Amino acid sequence: MAASEENSALFPIFVLTIIALPLVPYTFVNLYLTFRKKTKTVNCRCSTCFRSGKYRKSIFKRISNFSTYSNLTVVLLWVIVALLAFYIKHINTEVQIFEPFSILGLEPGVSDSDIKKAYRRLSILYHPDKNPDPEAHKYFVDYISKAYQALTDPVSRENFEKYGHPDGRQGLQMGIALPQFLLNIDGTSEVILLLGIVGVCILLPLTIAVIYLSRSAKYTGNYVMHHTMYAYYHFMKPSLAPSKVMEVFIRAAEYMEIPVRRTDEESLQKLFVLVRSELNLDPRNIRQEQAKFLKQHPALVKTELLMQAHLTRETAALSPSLERDFKKMLALAPRLLEELMKMAIIPRTQQGHGWLRPAIGVVELSQSIIQAVPLSARKPTAALTEGYGPFLQLPHFTESVVKKIRPSTVATESGGWRQATGLDAINGGRIKKEKKNFDIVEKLEFMVSRFMALLGIEKFVEKGN
Repeated sequence: MAASEENSALFPIFVLTIIALPLVPYTFVNLYLTFRKKTKTVNCRCSTCFRSGKYRKSIFKRISNFSTYSNLTVVLLWVIVALLAFYIKHINTEVQIFEPFSILGLEPGVSDSDIKKAYRRLSILYHPDKNPDPEAHKYFVDYISKAYQALTDPVSRENFEKYGHPDGRQGLQMGIALPQFLLNIDGTSEVILLLGIVGVCILLPLTIAVIYLSRSAKYTGNYVMHHTMYAYYHFMKPSLAPSKVMEVFIRAAEYMEIPVRRTDEESLQKLFVLVRSELNLDPRNIRQEQAKFLKQHPALVKTELLMQAHLTRETAALSPSLERDFKKMLALAPRLLEELMKMAIIPRTQQGHGWLRPAIGVVELSQSIIQAVPLSARKPTAALTEGYGPFLQLPHFTESVVKKIRPSTVATESGGWRQATGLDAINGGRIKKEKKNFDIVEKLEFMVSRFMALLGIEKFVEKGN
């Protein structure tokens, strides 16, 4: 029983070791990566960039960034480690050395008569005939009798002097770091140990392998579903117009798995009204076109509406559930656009050429998604050959503001760059009535400085330097 209790006392040390082995390096790696991150600096002085959450995070945003499942798990494990360390520190694990004189309450070197007197005195307190307590009986047999024997019997005294115990050499005692209920030899501990071995050594690896194989069978090496690759390959055509690339892009299997809830119908209807002008619907048959669009697979309708909400910057109209789906959709977009581009430029001819027209459409769609600019803004106009899309990246710029800017066709070194970007128009007073003029000028000044630096590098290279 005593050995079982000693083994059980070692179990917290075993648990502490198992937890600390992966926890300590994982914590240090996370701390290193956290402190290694560089803080983002504001390169623009406009009010939008200065107040942007990209550069300035509220205390609630910082707390939410920290309160992830992994971080909370790490904190919980460290609390468990601290409690285990405190418990182990207060466990009495010291090896008790057999000291016959201290057991009998005597000083070393006393006479035999004093030893006998002490033995008789303790016998009155602990002898089974005087004290029926089982613990007293155990203490009398294991300690008092052996201490008296070690000091009075010649053989026991010789064993004590040689080996430190009246019974002679004591065997080495090894402990097992398992809880006490697993060490009870009553038939149940063997079953529990067997179930633990089968579960940890066989069932757990088998379950992990099955989950991994079932998931990996659905994905390619770039973590894109095989069904997505089939859909992109099937719908990719050499005559695919850039305006039609969106219809192929949203057919990804990852987007089809995003749930379509009945509670989102009202929000999607409002969103449809906001982005209807960007859906390539024929205005001559608008009702039939709307009905045809809404009769598509619900996942396709939802994905295209969310994507158009991003391009037209109408995300404020999204409900909380749609906003979660919207963030998931954007997180998948870069990976899917890369695979869509691969399908466009994959060799289709004997010369190893791909299809240029759909490839250009994928590039334009990628730019529009990154810049949050509608595809219609990229269409050329009489004044702007590349459309007004680039100007929509500037703060407070709308289509009406862009119409007031008339870029010159040639930019000279004597001020043409200010004309080309519309700075002269702004400073001349044509847009001076706008309250947010300062932000526009700041952004344009920032853009012009980059253009001038690029022009200087090109001329430096042209001169042979």
